[in-house]
Formats: sequence, C-alpha cells, structure tokens
Amino acid sequence: MAVTLASLLLALLAACTPTTDERRVEVEQLTDPISFYPFQAGARWEYLPDRARLTDPTTVVQVLGPTVVGNEVWVAWHTRGRGLDQTSYRQVRDGGVFLLREERLGTTFTFDPPLQEFPPQSQLRVGASWSGSSTVRLSADGGKQQHALRFDYVYTVVDQRTVTLPAGEFDVFVIDFTTRTFDDGGDVTEELTQQTWFSPYVGEVRTRTGQVLVGSNVIGAPGTGTR
Repeated sequence: MAVTLASLLLALLAACTPTTDERRVEVEQLTDPISFYPFQAGARWEYLPDRARLTDPTTVVQVLGPTVVGNEVWVAWHTRGRGLDQTSYRQVRDGGVFLLREERLGTTFTFDPPLQEFPPQSQLRVGASWSGSSTVRLSADGGKQQHALRFDYVYTVVDQRTVTLPAGEFDVFVIDFTTRTFDDGGDVTEELTQQTWFSPYVGEVRTRTGQVLVGSNVIGAPGTGTR
C-alpha cells in the first residue's frame, strides 16, 4: 500500500513526542473456556504471602502453552517473583494432573515417573487420597552435577470450605501433601507436610508455600462459573 507523505510526517512527529507512558508489549492468549484444572495458554495468577501488603511485589504464575519435552507434548508454566524464576512442565490427562519437570536458574529437577498432583476430576472430594513413588533427578552446571533422590508422596483432601481472599470468595478443597525422602539404604531422611487450597475452574488459591491468590484473569472467564 502506498503511504502518503502526510502519513509519514505524522508518524515521525508522534515518534518524537515526549511521553511518560511506561506500558510494555503484552500478549493476550486467554480465549478458550477454562477447564476444571486450568491449563489454558495465557491463564495468569498473582500471589502474595499471608499478611503481606497488597502493594508488595507479587509472585506471578502464567501458563505459557504446549511445548515438546522428550518427544511428548507438555504444557509449560512460568513462575516469577519474590526471588523465584521457574518453568514447570505438566500434562492434564483423564487420570489427573502430572508434573514432569521444574527448571530453576540453571538447575533442572525431573520426576521419574511424573508426580501426580491432582486426581481425575470425578475423584476430587473430601476424603479422597492418591499417592505414588518417584525419583527426582537433579541436573546442574550444564549437566556436570547429577544427583537422584527417591521419595514417596501422598495427597489427601481433608476439607471443603468457602474462603475469602483478596481475589474474591472461593469454594476450595483443602489438600494436604506429604512427602518422605529416602537415602541409598532405604531409610527415611525427611518427612514434610504442606497444604494447598484448590478451587475448581480457578486453580490454586493458596499454594504449598503459603501464598494466597490476589488476582487472576481466569476469575469470571468463560466456562468458569466463578463468583
């Protein structure tokens, strides 16, 4: 298309005009209806520790979308903020939600077999429990450092309640997550229990590290039915 001289002059004038607008490029991808276990590209959550000021820097979790890992398609998630910069790879299957890998600042943690984070949708209820065994393989310094750690884990849904958070009011499943790690001789070296609050069609509204949801673009999105 031909561009007139007047149009070029207007563009040049606009480029030279001082501005204080600090906006940056943003890509909006969240167009598909949100599923029971949200994994749609562009889904985004913001968290703060309990009792933190709402003006404090948040931890942002965003679904980047499908990617190929080891000849399989996994969904990449990026977590950043409050000292954390991590990419995780998950699959949402008929059998639940599975975590394959986490990459943190040059260190990769791969779960073999993948860790089952959630059960099938129809089985998520108070009293439900699922468990497994896995080996987490750590690789750092370009693969020069390798380490493997065997562990067992169990998830238990201990309650269902309504909670009010900065992001709104949610019906949640309260899920305890317990891990036991073992040494080479098979003895337990550590046992740890953490708790997550999960709201269907929204995601985690309280993370295992104690951060609570302060905002998300999945709230009220098509297919969620959230308040």
